[in-house]
Amino acid sequence: MIIVGLLFVCQGASAQNAALHGKVETKDGQPIKYISVVIVNTGQGAVTKEDGTFEIGNIKPGDYSVQVSFNGLKSETKTARLTAGSNVELNFTIDENYKEIAPVIIEAARIMNKAATTANKMPVSNLESPQIVNNISDVVLRKQNAMTLEDAMKNAPGVTKLWDATSRPDGGSIFVSRGFQTVTKARNGLPNTVNTNVDMANLDRIEVIKGPSATLFGSVIGSYGGVINRVTKKPHFYNDGMIDVSYGSYNFFRAAVDANAVLVKDKLAGRINVAGYNQDSWQDYGFQKSLLIAPSFVYKPNSRLTVNLDGEFNSSKGNSNGGNFLFILNPTYINSSLSPAIAGAMQQQGASAEMINAVLSQIPATFEQAYGTNKVKDLRLDYNRSFLNNDVYPQTSQNTVFADATYRISKSWTSQTAITYGGGNNKGYSAYQYLIPNYLYSFLTTLTPGTAGADSLARMVWNPVGTNRTFNFQQNFVSDYHFGSLRARTVVGFDGVKYKSNVTYNRFSGVLFNVFPFPDVFDVVDVAGNSPAMGNFTKENVLAAFANRPNTQLPYNQESTILSGYANSILNISSFAIASLGVRVDNFKNDILKNTQTKWSPKFGLILMPVKDRLSVFGNYQNSFTNKFGTDRYGNAFEPEEANQKEVGVKYLSVNNKISGSISYYHILAKNIIRQDIVDPMFNVQDGEQRSKGVEVDITVNPVKGWTLLAGYAYNDSKMVKADSDVQGLRPVGSGPYNTYNFWTNYTFTDNVLDGLSLGVSVNHAGETFAFNLNPDGALIMPKYTILGAHINYDTRSFRFAVKCNNLTDQKYWMGWNSIIPQMPRQLIGTISYKF
Repeated sequence: MIIVGLLFVCQGASAQNAALHGKVETKDGQPIKYISVVIVNTGQGAVTKEDGTFEIGNIKPGDYSVQVSFNGLKSETKTARLTAGSNVELNFTIDENYKEIAPVIIEAARIMNKAATTANKMPVSNLESPQIVNNISDVVLRKQNAMTLEDAMKNAPGVTKLWDATSRPDGGSIFVSRGFQTVTKARNGLPNTVNTNVDMANLDRIEVIKGPSATLFGSVIGSYGGVINRVTKKPHFYNDGMIDVSYGSYNFFRAAVDANAVLVKDKLAGRINVAGYNQDSWQDYGFQKSLLIAPSFVYKPNSRLTVNLDGEFNSSKGNSNGGNFLFILNPTYINSSLSPAIAGAMQQQGASAEMINAVLSQIPATFEQAYGTNKVKDLRLDYNRSFLNNDVYPQTSQNTVFADATYRISKSWTSQTAITYGGGNNKGYSAYQYLIPNYLYSFLTTLTPGTAGADSLARMVWNPVGTNRTFNFQQNFVSDYHFGSLRARTVVGFDGVKYKSNVTYNRFSGVLFNVFPFPDVFDVVDVAGNSPAMGNFTKENVLAAFANRPNTQLPYNQESTILSGYANSILNISSFAIASLGVRVDNFKNDILKNTQTKWSPKFGLILMPVKDRLSVFGNYQNSFTNKFGTDRYGNAFEPEEANQKEVGVKYLSVNNKISGSISYYHILAKNIIRQDIVDPMFNVQDGEQRSKGVEVDITVNPVKGWTLLAGYAYNDSKMVKADSDVQGLRPVGSGPYNTYNFWTNYTFTDNVLDGLSLGVSVNHAGETFAFNLNPDGALIMPKYTILGAHINYDTRSFRFAVKCNNLTDQKYWMGWNSIIPQMPRQLIGTISYKF
């Protein structure tokens, strides 16, 4: 009762103030999003939402001038008289067509937009959200001539790539955020798994929602490091389009079409995006080809209902998204078989225990002893050689259809319904390699360690074949209530996901040096590429190996059903205090093993806003989880693995919307990790823990009209605090570098003879990271790198000309996760676009 009484007191006090709401649109009825609405001489204001609406609360009664303006857009001003407790509607109509002003207002407005709508599943501004969301706008992507998701993610602070896509249904390229691996399994906030690198043709922007986020997205979409959400382009109610053709180094070619048409005025519009892509590797062999077709429709029969129907049909083939996948045999793995084999052979020959121990003591135990270095850059590898052949490659297709409907039930309630169905198919042959230390062959033949280093490489291949199917249904009810200055926004929803994957990995038996059994080994060649057998790695010979060698099949079948319910509420308690509370209950069923798990996932947040709509201080507690099955040696069933985050930070936005940014500190503890039982290694225990903590900084600046700067810095410290002995106390390999920073600046000339010309530079830095980090093997370290890029664009009303250079300084660098993958050297790409 005391709390209720206090709320009524607050409500009564706040009722003395007023509020303002309305909509900004063009003369042809199109909403103008992401521009400022400011109450002159007060410092109060708002940014319009996707539908052009805005809301400003907690205004003292009085007469005011309200102004709509942005760079390049003529200001519009209206007056408003606000009385105590009133909520006045004030609409603006700009005296121009949307198509005429869009290029002007989009430039800075979309870059500065940091709205956290997807992160909260309801309309919430960035400063009102108690978590970090990095929005990468279409303006930035277009200026940078970003053509893939991998290009786009270079703008997300603290996010680096580990692996390129593997053509398997595991979410495309693998990134690391806040010390944990993450992939893009979210499309418009809904589950959607991809198999390949993602083309940007159908994407409007990328949202990177930092930290564990299972409360609203479940375990299917997110990771402990965050959610990568792809936001797609939508049809609009005016006719336009663009055709892009790009050519570049290493036989790069890409053609794309984006066409929008009004089919029924103000009611039905359609849009189609098509992109075809070819890229050869800079290495001696390797290629990638893909085709994307993405139609979409929007239907608005009345002002209350909006229906969207769209699809993505993607096919891809090739054996090189980047350089070749190279794995490395670590000494512990080799020695577990080599040592007993040597001891057994010597015993049979009558060797004494002293002689056996003397030989075994010479076996290298660390990477540095085995390979002569613990630095990837010092390994004797040919950066430009792939060891592949262009007729050995995997193929994949992914076809998905989406439907959603938004219905405004009343002024305060909205219904959102969405359905997704998709399927993927994999076939073909996936190749990879293993680097083999010299001591393995030397001990097998001479019982001596030989020369440290690695002169041999095993070429490997397997045949993953299968399908995956996903069905998702989601229903949300979103409410927005005002009680004076009190405001309560809530989403209540439920969803269901049905997933089925049947993939079989066909493998054949292999052997290293005619002695050491190893699956998938096609042959062994020297790393210098001088072996007479170099040309033998062809599809014909791979098929012969499958036909003539002993075969095994490794089925990887998954079938699961997830039913979930969730709620998230944001309460504006006062003009400077906002509380956030959310919870999810998730029931996971393994339809193959007939096991079920139920998990609760909470989240809490508090925002204090000492300067209204300009500065916020926030804290959050967030949770994510991963379903785990099996039992310990006592028969106790495992529980879901989970991660909990505590985070505090500051967000800011200048009065004139020229500067925005954030700084935050987070601490994530992942627990219930399954690890080996040291009492009985035949079983596992569930008591492992990984701790990850760090700092992230993000800043966006528009100092003058046409000039933009984006910068980000991240520091991450991850550690296995309770784990198997081989990784206990170490930084996990997949945690990425300790330090990263990203920077991009672009200047666009306006209002002079150079109007339409823009120049930009980007910088991405990542510190040293581990390809391997094991006890007692030690670390194998990939070097730090700083990659520079540059671009020039020239835009006219009908044409666009663009040139970009990736890796301007032609730096050699590697990425990887228990592997080392060389990355592309300098590449030049030119683009010509026709607008209609």
